[in-house]
Amino acid sequence: MSKIRIYIEPESVKDSIEVRDKDTVHKIKDVLRLKSNDSVYVFDGEGREHIYKIYRIDKSKVVLEKERQERQEPAVSKRVVLGFPVLREEKIDFILQKATELGVTGFLPFVSSRSLRIKPSVPKIKRWRKIIIEAVRQSGRLWIPEIGNILEFGKVIRQEFPIKLAASIDGDNPREVLSKNTGDILVIAGPEGDFSPLEYRELEMSGFKLIKLSLYILRTETAAIFAVGLITQMITEKDTDDRR
Repeated sequence: MSKIRIYIEPESVKDSIEVRDKDTVHKIKDVLRLKSNDSVYVFDGEGREHIYKIYRIDKSKVVLEKERQERQEPAVSKRVVLGFPVLREEKIDFILQKATELGVTGFLPFVSSRSLRIKPSVPKIKRWRKIIIEAVRQSGRLWIPEIGNILEFGKVIRQEFPIKLAASIDGDNPREVLSKNTGDILVIAGPEGDFSPLEYRELEMSGFKLIKLSLYILRTETAAIFAVGLITQMITEKDTDDRR
């Protein structure tokens, strides 16, 4: 059987855990059909993972007993935060899932002149976080990327980062740009129809460098995921070279 991972909030990770989340209980009981003494891996989203044995399965809860800590890792040395415009729900779901699998450390959703405009809501952010946690579980990561409320475009681009990149068909080679800069990275993808001329001027004034991801025009979700994958791969390559 493949490794079975479940998420438990850090403050609830103790020697004995009563799992009462309905979705998690349903998955353990009815989907995976686990039994007493079966093992599960519990991750807390803050760099730690433990092995637990199932002690008891009741109608509405599962009791776990800790065996040992399995893994622990520090937060990454370089953050990669993705800014993306509000899109249709299924496209946002796709971005959150795939960018998390590729190693992004945070998300900044925004509204711009050419994006959809929706009001921030607690249920929406909770739903997005649930998608992110599931992607962390599936991919084997130990840290959960952060996601906040939907912001106006101007607030996102004024965020303080040593490196600020924006995907553009008229941009420079991203490898050349990143080879000359170090530190945390904010990368943003534009909406369908691209950034407006005014927004391009605002990006320039806020210290963004434009990067070209392809010879062709990419959909927002394609550009966002490709940018994250490229950047995280380059960071991994540089870290590997530095250790040699």
